[in-house]
Amino acid sequence: MRVKKKKKASVLTTYFLVIIFFGLAALPFYDKGAIELTINQFHHPILDFFFANITHLGDGLILIIPFVLFIFHKYCYLALLTFSSLIHLILVHIAKKWLFPGMPRPAEFFKDIPFYEIPGVELHHWGSFPSGHTTSIFMLASFFYLVLPKKMKVHSLLMGIAFLVGFSRVYLMQHFLMDIWAGALLGIGSTLIAYFIVLKAFSKKEFQMGILQKLKLKPIF
Repeated sequence: MRVKKKKKASVLTTYFLVIIFFGLAALPFYDKGAIELTINQFHHPILDFFFANITHLGDGLILIIPFVLFIFHKYCYLALLTFSSLIHLILVHIAKKWLFPGMPRPAEFFKDIPFYEIPGVELHHWGSFPSGHTTSIFMLASFFYLVLPKKMKVHSLLMGIAFLVGFSRVYLMQHFLMDIWAGALLGIGSTLIAYFIVLKAFSKKEFQMGILQKLKLKPIF
């Protein structure tokens, strides 16, 4: 993790600050539930299928895939993924259980208002803030940017997917827009915190190698 350390972190920090700015700028005009109900009116079977499936990319289990990939790569990358995952899980848990316990999700918030429910999607009623799915996917997209900074097409694709996963939580009436905003911040923020921890603790030469390098095999990416 030696290549253009400051540049890589500064790009993610810029994302972080831009998301904060747009969220805070929109907050005075945000009428909780109004935008979500408006979005709920524009549904289509194709969109229902698309968002009901892409939302699973924010499941915590999706982290198993990069863990399997990077366990054979550089140890510092695996450390970054591990710390990012732990930090984002801890922050989401603290927010949901301690800071904002029992916050109603749209299904509970609109229990007296009829709205369209996506067929086959089980609606949850509590633990709205923040969106854990959004936090996970933004954390993962940020992680891949840090370890693959030169692959901008991949980076753009993953960030695009992250925004779609976040939007899916609103489309499916599982979260409010502010939950998504907070999730995106926590996801990027978790990765930035983990990045600076890894730079300090895993900067030695031995952590720049992995199992494949020790076996004198070429990494797949």
